[in-house]
Amino acid sequence: MNESIKYLALCLDPVHVGTGGYSLGRVDMSIVREPATGIPKIPGTSLAGVIRAYAELAKSEDASLPDIIELFGTAEGDQGRQGMLRFYDAEIALFPVSSSLGTVWVSTIDRIRRWLHDFLTEEEGLPLPDSLQDENKVLVLNGLDSAMPVQLGWLLLEAEPVHETSTKVQLPGGLGFVRRLVLVSDKLFHHSVNDHLEVRTSVSIDDKTGAARKRALFTYEAIPRGTVIGFEIAVDPRRASGTTNDAAFDLLKKAFASLRLLGIGGMGTRGFGRMEVLDNSEGLRPEQASTEVSND
Repeated sequence: MNESIKYLALCLDPVHVGTGGYSLGRVDMSIVREPATGIPKIPGTSLAGVIRAYAELAKSEDASLPDIIELFGTAEGDQGRQGMLRFYDAEIALFPVSSSLGTVWVSTIDRIRRWLHDFLTEEEGLPLPDSLQDENKVLVLNGLDSAMPVQLGWLLLEAEPVHETSTKVQLPGGLGFVRRLVLVSDKLFHHSVNDHLEVRTSVSIDDKTGAARKRALFTYEAIPRGTVIGFEIAVDPRRASGTTNDAAFDLLKKAFASLRLLGIGGMGTRGFGRMEVLDNSEGLRPEQASTEVSND
C-alpha cells in the first residue's frame, strides 16, 4: 500500500546546505533556494544521502533492521536499483524573526495548510482565509495583540482584523515553544526569510603555520536555529521484497536520532547542522497535538 508521512523538524543549529561555492551578493557561500520563490530549502537528495548514512550506522548495530539497499537503492550494477523510499525537498514551515517582544515565528497560509492541515479543525469553519486582504499586513494567530502593529525585524506591520470564529489551530506537542505565530503574504515571507538568514564570517587556516591564510576570508549563510522544517517521505511498495512499511519507518526513526547528533549539510565542525525530527512516527494527526493556537 502506498504510504507517506509528513515530518516536522526543528533546527537545533544553523543549517548550511550549500550550492557548491556559488556567490550571492555579499555572501561567498550561499545556500540552496527554490528557483521560483528564492526561499531556502533542503533538497531531497541531501536528506536522502545523510539519512541513508545514519541508517547504515543503525543497521551496523542491529542486523535485524531492513536491508539498506532495498530501502534506499544503489547506483551499482549495470542499471542500479531504486529503493522503496522517496524523499521530497524539505521547505521552511515556520521561520523565527526577532522582535521587541521576543521571537516571532512567521509562516504563510499555504505553508500552514500544507504542513499543519491535520491540525485545522473544521467544526465552525477554518480560521484561515484563502489569502490576506492586504499583502502588507500580518494575520496574528497567537501570542500578540492583533490590535497593535507587529514588529518583524526591521519591519513594523499592521495586523489584519481577527476573524470571528472560535475554530482553533493546534500545533504538535513538540512545537510548544512557538508562542508567537503570525502569517504573512508570500512576498513578505520571502523578505522575512532572506533578510534574517544567519550570515557568518570565517577564515581558512594554514595547516603548516596554524595561522590565518592571506586573502582567505569568506562569508557563508545558513537557515537559523529555531526554524521549523517540513519534509515528506513516501514508500513505493513496488520496490519491496519482504520489508514492510512499518519496518521502513522504524529504521528511519533510528536514523533521525543520529540526525539530531551529527546533523546535515556543511560547516559541521563549526557547530552547524543538527536537526531534531519531531516524534510523529504515526504521521501528523490531530490526536497528537497538545498546544493550541487560537485567535483569542
